[in-house]
Amino acid sequence: MTSTTKKITTNTRVIKDLLTKYRDTFQAFRELINNSLQAESKNILIDIEYVNEISTKSPIKKITIEDDGMGVPYEEFDKRILEIGTTAKVRGQGIGRFSSLQIGEIMSIETVGFDDQKNLYSRTKFVVNTTDLDDAQLEQTAFNVDYEYLNKKCNPYYKVVIEQLYHNKQIKPAKRNRIHENFLSQNIYQAIFEHYPFEIFHSTTNFIVNRKQLKREDFVLDKPSKKNVEYIDKKGKTNNLHFYFYNINSQLNKVKVFFQTDNAGLKTVAHEYTYSSDWYTPDLGTWFIYIESSMLNTDLFRNLDLESLGEAEITNLKNKIKETINDFFKAKNKRFEKFLNSLEKDRYYPYQNNEHPASATQEILFKKVAYLLEDEHRLIQKDDKIRNFLYPLLDKAIENGDIEYVFKKVLKLSDESLEKFHNLLEKTDLEDVVHFASVVADKTEFLEFLSELTYGEISKNLKERSQLHKIIENELWIFGENYNGTPKLWSDKKIGNILNELRKKYHIYEPTKEDDNLIELDGDGLNDITDLFFYNEKITDSDSKEIMVVELKSPKCAISKKELSQIDEYAFTIEQYSALPNDKVKYKLVLISSKLTKYAKSQVKTRRLLYPDNPFLYDKKVDKNIEVYVMEWAELIEQNKRKLSYLANKLNIKDKSVKSKFEEEYAELVDEKISAQLRLVK
Repeated sequence: MTSTTKKITTNTRVIKDLLTKYRDTFQAFRELINNSLQAESKNILIDIEYVNEISTKSPIKKITIEDDGMGVPYEEFDKRILEIGTTAKVRGQGIGRFSSLQIGEIMSIETVGFDDQKNLYSRTKFVVNTTDLDDAQLEQTAFNVDYEYLNKKCNPYYKVVIEQLYHNKQIKPAKRNRIHENFLSQNIYQAIFEHYPFEIFHSTTNFIVNRKQLKREDFVLDKPSKKNVEYIDKKGKTNNLHFYFYNINSQLNKVKVFFQTDNAGLKTVAHEYTYSSDWYTPDLGTWFIYIESSMLNTDLFRNLDLESLGEAEITNLKNKIKETINDFFKAKNKRFEKFLNSLEKDRYYPYQNNEHPASATQEILFKKVAYLLEDEHRLIQKDDKIRNFLYPLLDKAIENGDIEYVFKKVLKLSDESLEKFHNLLEKTDLEDVVHFASVVADKTEFLEFLSELTYGEISKNLKERSQLHKIIENELWIFGENYNGTPKLWSDKKIGNILNELRKKYHIYEPTKEDDNLIELDGDGLNDITDLFFYNEKITDSDSKEIMVVELKSPKCAISKKELSQIDEYAFTIEQYSALPNDKVKYKLVLISSKLTKYAKSQVKTRRLLYPDNPFLYDKKVDKNIEVYVMEWAELIEQNKRKLSYLANKLNIKDKSVKSKFEEEYAELVDEKISAQLRLVK
């Protein structure tokens, strides 16, 4: 092949600003498919190379799309491929031909086309590697183009290969560069079908995805229903609305409405949404409804210029569409209609006689949920008294907007679980059940949060004095259930001043390698974080006082021989200090860090053998009621997790990211550095 150097003709915009303009990677990929369709392709071959390598962040290594359309001859290559300063499309070769660069760093193009002037076929190859173009301007960059003329008749084609996906890079990619879920092997066939049903239904173009041809029968159950409706607009013009109802072989169990438009002879989906028909229930399966009309053009949806129709026109058009779809499903769903007659007469129906007024939407949703429950558990048919509890609970959940909870939790209850729920409600109040579960769930969630704060990436930017201090002092239960619900309380300033003075004497120092208590840190600013010291006073049931003093070592300081010696001296001085009371007062000293040295672990292990019934207890003093506790954060967190698992037989708590919890519950503690780190944490 002959090799030559060419430059892309464009303006001075940077390549990544120009070529990554799509909402997500699947939309960018669809632009390549649209180009193939514009090129009058009869067959479009899509091959996605999936991998299962542990080191690969995305399950996809390479994406290839090839069509048998017009192809591009070498003599037209400059104009139709390299000239991207215009928006004109010629046989499918518009600006979108470079959309693959939103998905991966390397794009390879290979094409065979017929040259009318030379009366020969040519093969051309061209590669763009954006790793060489970080800040380069396109017109200054030269690319190698290889070509050859063929002395025989060939079948034209156009092939694009996308490699080095952004999703697989070590640095977290921008949202628009991440691999969309539609690319996954379990989703790709359905995703292609949803966007190109006309071509698949009528076989105008064959889609072969990973060597499997997508066929109409793979997605459609029975014959589609067609309905033509006349709509008279405000100007008195009669417009035809064409509805096509397709029952789809899918587990979505939803109704999706697609507005299909004619774009230069190519029928494409311009807008889509999920529709909740008053008469649709999930047992009817998945339905795709395609609506066509000359009054619905591509520009209307591309520019979201719905207001150009006028507010009244939009309302009337929506009502006509809603009415048509509702009539279709009402005719289909006689079973649901029969159930509604029974439900509305049921003595437990919460909206009977308008005693419990609700919006029309709320009541419709309740009817659908009750219908699904009846289908699963036959509550009305068996006259199950649990309706007395369950119907008001569902109504309240819907009223509060907890629709996702209703569908994901309540509707998944087995008959056995429903019976247990019923029996539980007979033994105790529902509010008590909810409160208990909520407390356990909140504490379990906090422990996961605390583990991330002390050992995760966010710990590198967490300044204990300004953030961790305020968090811990509101969650003192981690140091013992007797602190559960204990408010921040300190009444005796004199004792506080003494404790502070003693602390300065024994605990203020810098860790060193010589003392074997220095932890090497990588994070910026970590060496400036100081130890944290706080105390709390609790009045017990016997009217005695418990003073807890907590010393949290900084991230750079491990608990070593030196720290153990210091806490011993600190405890001894409190014991001997005459100004500190000992009558009905207990002192609880807590020394905690993220790490204990080998020496410290050995000493702590030996001391704990003396107190087998009191975890983490390191020492007890005689003259005053003083207890010394030494521990790692990991130990404390694990012990509390075990306690909670005993309480509730291990409630399954949904994961909540440290980012979400910080933003929702500790927003006032988020400084600029924490905010920057949270953006990197999932």
